[in-house]
Amino acid sequence: MQPDLKRKVVKNASANLIRLAGSGIIALVLPPFLVRMLPRETYATWALLLQLTAYLAYLDFGIQTAVARFVAHTDELNDTDQRNRIVSTSLLLLSLAAVFGCAVVAVLTWQLPHLFRQMPASLYGPARLALAFMGVSFALGLPVSAIHALFVGFQKNEVPVVLSIANKVAMALLVGVVVVKHRGLGAMGAAVAVANLLSYVGAYAALRSWASDVKVRISHLSKAVARQIAGYSSSVVVWMLAMLMISGLDLSIVAFFDYRSTAYYAIALTLTTFVAQAQGAIFAALLPASAVLGARADARQLGNLLVSSTRYGMLLLLAAAVPLVFAGHYVIRIWAGPDYAQHGTLILQVLVIANVIRLSALPYSTLLLGTGQQNKVIISPLAEGFTNLVASVAGAYFIGAVGVALGTLVGSFVSIGMHLFYNMPRTAMIIIDRARLIKEALLRPALCILPFSLLLFLRFIDPILASQARLSLSTLATIGSGLLFWNYGLIGLERRKLAHALRLL
Repeated sequence: MQPDLKRKVVKNASANLIRLAGSGIIALVLPPFLVRMLPRETYATWALLLQLTAYLAYLDFGIQTAVARFVAHTDELNDTDQRNRIVSTSLLLLSLAAVFGCAVVAVLTWQLPHLFRQMPASLYGPARLALAFMGVSFALGLPVSAIHALFVGFQKNEVPVVLSIANKVAMALLVGVVVVKHRGLGAMGAAVAVANLLSYVGAYAALRSWASDVKVRISHLSKAVARQIAGYSSSVVVWMLAMLMISGLDLSIVAFFDYRSTAYYAIALTLTTFVAQAQGAIFAALLPASAVLGARADARQLGNLLVSSTRYGMLLLLAAAVPLVFAGHYVIRIWAGPDYAQHGTLILQVLVIANVIRLSALPYSTLLLGTGQQNKVIISPLAEGFTNLVASVAGAYFIGAVGVALGTLVGSFVSIGMHLFYNMPRTAMIIIDRARLIKEALLRPALCILPFSLLLFLRFIDPILASQARLSLSTLATIGSGLLFWNYGLIGLERRKLAHALRLL
């Protein structure tokens, strides 16, 4: 990758991580506060409402991703007229989606008691009010997502980062005040709505201040651009539908079959989602960079970028996963209390392992989006999504909440298998050496956690010994993994750079 493009990727990835740190702190601080202030059934309902309103994000139908990709492409080609047509047309399309979203919220609010019959009857009224407030505010945010995508396309990720962090902080503070004053679910939903509306005002101000050369005009509306966006987004919609089946329905399935476990699953899902969002925040920076390389038709450079980014991604995933898998009980106990630790640890462990497997292919998926090839590989996300949904529903019916997590694990194996053996041979614009990718990007990082894998095996065959020598065995596993990471996980140049950085500290 050329130095200027590499700097932009690092800058934007860093900005995304700052956004994750800001919003992540809120996401990790607010739930333990809520579980201690709210009855378990109330917190379960609140978590369910958050997931139901999150469905509205899928109503952007991939347009936000299309805007980021096309803006980056037109910016590279200095085609400002086409860029203005893209932004104006996308705003109209997303405004229509917002109207549809409000209708969806109305139906969900109406049918809520019929969808979740195990919800306590006393919560139906407050839950409906909260859902209406939150849902409408999230629907109205769909056009605003085009503004965020515009700055991503300009590779100015710091702008949506600031907006996102401000929104999360305002939301957490307002919800916290409402909970302290014991105002109930309806007021909590209203607090979320107020925070969202304030963030939309901030996005408009950012557009006027830092992207004033972008002209949004009725005269810029274009049927040809709408077809172009629809053509790109149609395959993205398939991916989004698959993502909905993979992770978006989990909590709703648990609430439908096993409502009493909804709160426990929500806590485990929050930690897992944080890991997934960390990966997404980092590798979102690859989308505009890959769009630029795609415009240059640099297939070999894209192949090298795939290998390096996948290896870094695996190292990051494993670094986050090991503490959650091996010390998940203590993490949840400290974070949310012993009751949640007792019922949520196994769910957390299964979800973390499943996400490590499926997110290992995130860099590849991002490069496909950046180069506009996602329409060629739509079978794999559908296969994973359908497998995940069927397995999760079956698991929930026969086992309960843990069965839903196992459904995600089953789907993750389908995902990585489809990518390696079906999608990659059909990827034209990226030169992919699969043997090198598997060896250097997947197996090399995985080898670094071999000591912890052996410890997990020992726990399985002799749990008494593993429990008695827990501290010493964990210490040995940590030292062993650290040595493997230094000597094998990193390549020579990376070791020299890291050693130099450590000497400067």
